Amino acid sequence: MKNNSFEFKQFRIKHYQGVMKVGTDAVLIGAYVETLNAKNILDVGTGTGLIALMLAQKSKANIVAIDILNQACENATENISNSKWKQRIQIIQSALQEYKPEYKFDLIVANPPFYTADTHSPDINRAIARHIIKMKPEDIITFCQNYLSENGNCAVIYPVNIADYFMKIAQQNGFYINAIVNIKANYKSKIIRKIIQFGKNKIVLKESNITIEKETRHDYTSEYIEMTKDYYLNF
Repeated sequence: MKNNSFEFKQFRIKHYQGVMKVGTDAVLIGAYVETLNAKNILDVGTGTGLIALMLAQKSKANIVAIDILNQACENATENISNSKWKQRIQIIQSALQEYKPEYKFDLIVANPPFYTADTHSPDINRAIARHIIKMKPEDIITFCQNYLSENGNCAVIYPVNIADYFMKIAQQNGFYINAIVNIKANYKSKIIRKIIQFGKNKIVLKESNITIEKETRHDYTSEYIEMTKDYYLNF
């Protein structure tokens, strides 16, 4: 990290103060999801624009990236305008609940806020980015009911307890879980995150596991390196 920016192989992410910085959760879900034949992709809560840029790198899709925070949209706009994919990525300031697109999406990706503690950051922008204040799991399900294409997929990343709840309400609302990725910080840790992917069509569930580090910090596992090698400079 230099001068408040993060270098990837094909783009750079600059961080504005008050906007969530590059994190492992965003990198994991951005690297994991398959874009395949997706023509229209939505990045929910884009922050710096990281996931939108990762998806643009591996697809030819048109991408919309939304965020409720003006500061995040300004940050993402700068990062995307400096990339080779700026013609394919549109930034829109909007809450998910208020966003009414004119078409449906083949892929919806979200790295949503998940902290639920009553006490949160006095910086309201940071609190919104980190806590379930403006976007609940139910909001993502409702949006997908209206704007996920018939053969499309939605992927989210959450801590285990919220991920399990999310799967429950997705299934209660007629969706089928088609992939689960269990994420461990290291070989000794419990599962700390889950990537959940779902859609409107029932297919065989694929469940997999990934461990980020071995036993010491920054000693990454071969599976994590393989997943993220198209993005991280040192892999």
